[in-house]
Amino acid sequence: MDLSQPGDRRRVVFWAKHRGHEIVTDLTQKTDVILLSEKADLNTFPRKAAGTPVIFDLVDAYLAPEKATKDWLRGVSKVLTGQISGPPKRFTEFVENLCLQSSAVICSSPEQQETIRPFSNNVHVILDSHDELPMVPFSKENQRSLQSILWEGMPATIRGVAQIERALTSIRKQRNIELACVTDEKYFLLLNKYIQRDTAALLSSILKSASSSSKITPWTIGNLVEQASVSNVAVIPINLSKPIQYLKPENRLLIMWRLGLPCLTSPSPAYLRVAEKAKANSICASPIEWQSKIAEILENQDYAEENATLGQAYLREFHNTDILLERWDRAFESVL
Repeated sequence: MDLSQPGDRRRVVFWAKHRGHEIVTDLTQKTDVILLSEKADLNTFPRKAAGTPVIFDLVDAYLAPEKATKDWLRGVSKVLTGQISGPPKRFTEFVENLCLQSSAVICSSPEQQETIRPFSNNVHVILDSHDELPMVPFSKENQRSLQSILWEGMPATIRGVAQIERALTSIRKQRNIELACVTDEKYFLLLNKYIQRDTAALLSSILKSASSSSKITPWTIGNLVEQASVSNVAVIPINLSKPIQYLKPENRLLIMWRLGLPCLTSPSPAYLRVAEKAKANSICASPIEWQSKIAEILENQDYAEENATLGQAYLREFHNTDILLERWDRAFESVL
């Protein structure tokens, strides 16, 4: 089992390293607790636990209301491809059953917590650790003639940039800009495993004429930090009509603030909650608002600095290493 992926190393691996605990992936060995990720066989592991407490780390909003047809197709596909054992059923039913059988469930946001509570009375909210990324102070020294707008994420969420296509088309008439996307160069259409496609081609189809002002950089920590250092603003446009996107946690916003960038986002529940608590003017609820706020940040260094500075103040108070470790401690203590 590969524990080097961000979804692992920023979560339980981060906690175990700080607290000096050993993680084993061989279930024939005796363990104090079994922690299951979403990639586990959701139908088999509870039976293998044999009295050992099970914690389900459910970081995605798989219990958000979904169309019945899509829910069934996902469940059937995962059974047919061997990712989940047993007879086919709705995917959310597999998730619901595992939540019911687990000793505790960990999720990524209070909004996700509400969807899990009907199936567990022991739910803990724990965001990812971003300690692997540097805390970079906002800088006014980036005076390149080319102004860079940073988007970072998985190809599965890149369709959200359609919301800023109009803004990019308009702004580039007055400014020399680029949309710099730090993401995987390839993606899969089905189950993150089948039918590989090119991310650049997808981005081009989304941005249309504005695609000539875009580029893709392969996702690595080094590439992300380097691109952030020459960027003027980060953007996180989301397709809020997709339930799993609507309930995404605030990790990407916190990463952009950590890298010293002002950041603008769609009005998802998590981003609205954080923007209000941070007192940051970071929400864009319409194409016109995307256009006006991106243009203002590119023009007004004071606005840009205020956004980034308020964001880093939020990080220091509400998203630091001690807080995250204490939350992981409480989750494990709750089942022992």
